[in-house]
Amino acid sequence: MATLPDSDGEGVAPPKEPSDMTPEERSAFAVRCKEIGNRAFKASEWDYAMLAYQEGLRYLEYVPHDHEMQPIPGLDHGGQEQLDKDMPLASILFSNLAAVALKLDDPRQALHYAENALRFDMTHVTAKALFRRGQALLALGEHSDALATAEELLRKDPKNSEAVGLKLAAATAIQAAKKKEKLLFSKMLG
Repeated sequence: MATLPDSDGEGVAPPKEPSDMTPEERSAFAVRCKEIGNRAFKASEWDYAMLAYQEGLRYLEYVPHDHEMQPIPGLDHGGQEQLDKDMPLASILFSNLAAVALKLDDPRQALHYAENALRFDMTHVTAKALFRRGQALLALGEHSDALATAEELLRKDPKNSEAVGLKLAAATAIQAAKKKEKLLFSKMLG
């Protein structure tokens, strides 16, 4: 059981393991983990933020299982209303993990987290998750995909200044790659 940092710097241990909690208690604890992670992120405490967000997901994604680690058939995570509440929270936690991974200069992990954020909440695709996917793609050198992500984000939110900046950065990187390719090709022919 992980101990999470709280706003006063003291450790906060989860009240119980997920298996000993109701779906509502797990959800409430995941919200608390998100808040702790947000404070750690603002304080540039990347490891603490990562731990808090991961712990929140562990509680949200908990699936009761038998002694052979098989999910208990027919279990519903507290009903549709609870799922409707938890899915956007999971998306936010994954999106926040993507932001931490970007801060830790791990764009591949950031892309993984951003993709999960988008999968968990397709009906309310968050601008942050799209932006972080674009940032990760750009950092990985996947400029065309980063440009497409920026354009998708601008279609959803035409005034998003971060998306405008991402689009410009991706377009600039594409042009630089084309110039480099032309120069290399001309040297090969010359």
